[in-house]
Amino acid sequence: MDATKSMFLKKWVSGSLFVYPAFLGILHPLIAHGFTGDHDKILTTSQFIMHSISIFIFVFATVVTRNKTFEVVGKKKTLSDTWPFLFFAPWVFWLGYYTLFVPFDILFMFLSIGIINAIQLRPFIKSPTKWIWQCILGYLLAAFAGILIGLGAYLRYYKNFQGISRDLATWTSISIPAAIVVAYYFRYILSTQIPDEELQDMASENKLQLSQVA
Repeated sequence: MDATKSMFLKKWVSGSLFVYPAFLGILHPLIAHGFTGDHDKILTTSQFIMHSISIFIFVFATVVTRNKTFEVVGKKKTLSDTWPFLFFAPWVFWLGYYTLFVPFDILFMFLSIGIINAIQLRPFIKSPTKWIWQCILGYLLAAFAGILIGLGAYLRYYKNFQGISRDLATWTSISIPAAIVVAYYFRYILSTQIPDEELQDMASENKLQLSQVA
């Protein structure tokens, strides 16, 4: 495998395995529940605001991590790419929560991330049409993994935990399986979808720049 592509795939895996547990598994419950406490189905204004802030932070972190990963293969993305995520992900999260309740908030949020990534990364992919359904499927699988394992663990083990420990345990159990799916499912998909000829051109440009510096 090309060294640049190998580095890119390693960065995708390490970034995914970090950002989901750190920002969704740990930071989200600390912000959403740590400041305003437990809630019923109808949240207070302060609870709604803190949940929304934590979702904004998680989504922003995922996009920044994605952008830095794609820079490895010369695909420059800007922070303007975050706006669709920051608008749609929280909106569909609350749509799922207030219409169908848990776990559809998680499912809808992951689905929105998958759809936006499918569209934004399409120009960089070898087979764009195939990429659309591959990307959406990947985030659906991540959501299902997190929901089944995380909420299953909550019902079996965490339900009677007290305070923030219950939320931390639940969201960590949701985020880690989701992270593993995003990391390794997309490692395989991206290994086949990143065009090798562009990596070769990038390597040639880098060598030319180094030779000019020397």
